[in-house]
Amino acid sequence: MRNHKVIHPILPRSEYDNMINVRKAKGVTIYDENKSYLDGISGLWNGILGHSNEEINQAILQQMNEVSYVNPWTSSTNIVYELADKLISFTDDNFDKVMFTCTGSEAVELAIKLVRRHQSAKGHYEKKYIGVFETSYHGTHYGSMTATGVDREFYKPYGPMLQGFAYLPIPFEEKGTLDEAIQSLEKFFEAYGDKIGGFIMEPILGVSGVVKLPDTYLRRMKELSELYDVLLVFDEISTGFYRTGPKFAYEETPIIPDILCLSKGINNGVLPLGAVLIGESVTKMIKDHDFINHFSTQNANPLCCAAALKTLELLGRDDYCKIIETKGDFFYRQLLLLKEELPFVKSIRAHGLMIGVEVDIDNDFNKVLQFSNLLKERGLLVYPYANKYSSGVMLMPAYVMEYENLSKVSSILRNSIIEYVNNRYVGSL
Repeated sequence: MRNHKVIHPILPRSEYDNMINVRKAKGVTIYDENKSYLDGISGLWNGILGHSNEEINQAILQQMNEVSYVNPWTSSTNIVYELADKLISFTDDNFDKVMFTCTGSEAVELAIKLVRRHQSAKGHYEKKYIGVFETSYHGTHYGSMTATGVDREFYKPYGPMLQGFAYLPIPFEEKGTLDEAIQSLEKFFEAYGDKIGGFIMEPILGVSGVVKLPDTYLRRMKELSELYDVLLVFDEISTGFYRTGPKFAYEETPIIPDILCLSKGINNGVLPLGAVLIGESVTKMIKDHDFINHFSTQNANPLCCAAALKTLELLGRDDYCKIIETKGDFFYRQLLLLKEELPFVKSIRAHGLMIGVEVDIDNDFNKVLQFSNLLKERGLLVYPYANKYSSGVMLMPAYVMEYENLSKVSSILRNSIIEYVNNRYVGSL
């Protein structure tokens, strides 16, 4: 595998031999030449309705026979407007306009531009600082990578990074950091309030270990942002479209963000698409003679939009809020049994079907990667994470995963943990 001509993203070449050469994917199962794997992370958290959904495939083919591409600078087509209307309606009209991107990273990139442009439009030319969390993840474009606090140790070869970002500690109640984090937030606003343009955050921080921002913290964030005229951007690229139970995670917070970044599940992850939903307070500062200086050749590609429109239609057929709540509760209770039985499992944090399994591996990513590779060998795909607060694996199963397979995931986890601790990898602990 190492001798091919492809350089894969993120992964070092030493790990190429551990990659799966996927031959087929259907439902919640991925197949290589020799075996099958339960996909515990929905592709990369995006295949929310499972692999090879026939209705979505047909929607793409139908659109391909009508309009497969338009120049997004000078043209559009009806499906683009239809999807924009549907997305605004899906948020219960909490937002005013939509701009389409190709990825989540690009959506965050655009959000950074919108924050800074908005403050300039109001004559606040110094308000360009942007707050983020020190273990946040927002993507790998220059702006979104700068906003990704968890990867700062890897910045140096790519610097200089985008300027004007501040990295704040996360309010991790389980670890006792809430009070300290609120104090840091207040000091940040008090010291730089006249220079802060926006704050970008995940309402549930994924690679921090599935950490929900406490309402106490968010209420204080809202007070300070209103006091200092700061825009709040929610990155719901991972949490949107029922992943945590409600349609969007912000619905269970005291904040309706000014800007909402979406991608991943927006079209079941089958084609590159992201979206930035913009509140009226921001759009009213975009006058008829203005334009937003952001563009990519494939923005609002009609095929991508057709897949998204069909995905939203499928999500509307059933009560996914209830489905996720019920399956999530079942899965959470299964995983709690592992924690009770196996001291190696330090914590289970679950919000709908977004689950973090914290394990006792001393915040060492290489060891977490070893553990996740063992799970892969045993037929389960997970997402490894490690940061200063927590280490473990994330599970983001597709909404269509049946209870039998959720139980099978728990069983593979249990058996693999026992093997890791007692046998094959005991020397690496």
